[in-house]
Amino acid sequence: MNRQILRLAIPNVISNITIPVVGIIDIALVGRLGSPAYMGGVGFGTMVFILVYTGLAFLRMGTTGLTAQAYGASDYRESASVLLRALSFSVLAGLILIALQVPLGKLLITKLDGSKEALGYALEYFNTRIYAAPATLVVFVFIGWFIGMQNAKIPMIITIIISISNAILSSVFVLVFDLEIRGVALGTVISQYIGLIFCLLFYYRKFKRITYFFKIKSVLNFAAVKRFITVSRDIFIRSLLLTGSFFLFNAVSASLGNNVLAINSVMLQFLWFFAHVIDGFSYAGGTLAGRYKGAKNQLLLNKSVKKSYSFALYISIGFTVFYMLLTKPLFSILTDNIEVINMSQNFAPWVWILPLASFTAFIYDGIYIGVTATTTLRNVMLVIIVCLFIPSLYIFKYYGANHGMWLALIVMLIGRGVGLRIFLKKSIEI
Repeated sequence: MNRQILRLAIPNVISNITIPVVGIIDIALVGRLGSPAYMGGVGFGTMVFILVYTGLAFLRMGTTGLTAQAYGASDYRESASVLLRALSFSVLAGLILIALQVPLGKLLITKLDGSKEALGYALEYFNTRIYAAPATLVVFVFIGWFIGMQNAKIPMIITIIISISNAILSSVFVLVFDLEIRGVALGTVISQYIGLIFCLLFYYRKFKRITYFFKIKSVLNFAAVKRFITVSRDIFIRSLLLTGSFFLFNAVSASLGNNVLAINSVMLQFLWFFAHVIDGFSYAGGTLAGRYKGAKNQLLLNKSVKKSYSFALYISIGFTVFYMLLTKPLFSILTDNIEVINMSQNFAPWVWILPLASFTAFIYDGIYIGVTATTTLRNVMLVIIVCLFIPSLYIFKYYGANHGMWLALIVMLIGRGVGLRIFLKKSIEI
């Protein structure tokens, strides 16, 4: 079982690490343009896309769970149908996002409480990067489907290609062509379409035979479509609540000034980096859990859950030690603003706590999605965000300013893990 988890997890970890690394490179590029408002603008703009794309993450997550179960049951016709359904939805959703860019920009950026300079940069970033939406969502689907088919190497290669392209193009546009915020966003747009091309190439090279199972009748099967919509709806609500909580956190940060917004934007990069590593094991555990649910093997399903959790625990301990030793040097890499670096050290202990506070929720997310117990996943998230995080964020901010905000975030992360643990046994029963 350990080998199976590592075979799926290691490529996923490598894939996932490249994602926050690109975010870190973007922050580092604008962190040397002279004003904290640039960092705040990229932080805002990035958070908007995290909000939008995490809301649509069911295209990847739901596809992985449903495909893994079809794979476990050796139902390749359904695997093909899942892919076609998800691709159709992703293209439509991407085009709708482009069509709605003006009202979305006004709603998600210009109405926020922050400096006009930072919000202006965020809007500029948003209006450029939004044109990557169709490619980004189609890539989501292909990566989720490849993982569901028990192949994590292809997503790793695709993600690395996208990330390297993004880093190179953004650097060229900012440092050579002096395009500043727009250059960072443009690098992301072009790299996503490069990733889409490679998704199609890998599909036809490795899985072309699946195309023979494409049938419009099976794609439109009412029961299967209803199941896809139900799973997608639950993951959408869960993801929107989770990312919305971080978006709210950033929005409230802006009310404390550009320096605090810049500090929190950088600190959240530490959480994203850890989350993407843990998600590699979350995807692996969820993929195996879905496979064994499809094969109706309760023993191996339970074992995959326990092994995945053990890996996540050890990794979180390692990250806590790593962050304790290197917090200040890592901050210095991300920005050369001395005031921001010095202020950040007052909040460093919150960075150290993040891995241990969040790993349980992250690893169980993958398990719940793999076995498609998404209604419980959604309900736990709803209760934690609405009843715990939102009230505590404003109350703790009132009494503790930025320290209070980070306490509220830690409480939310722990609460999610506890809630998912309570319902785990019932959720994974076949």
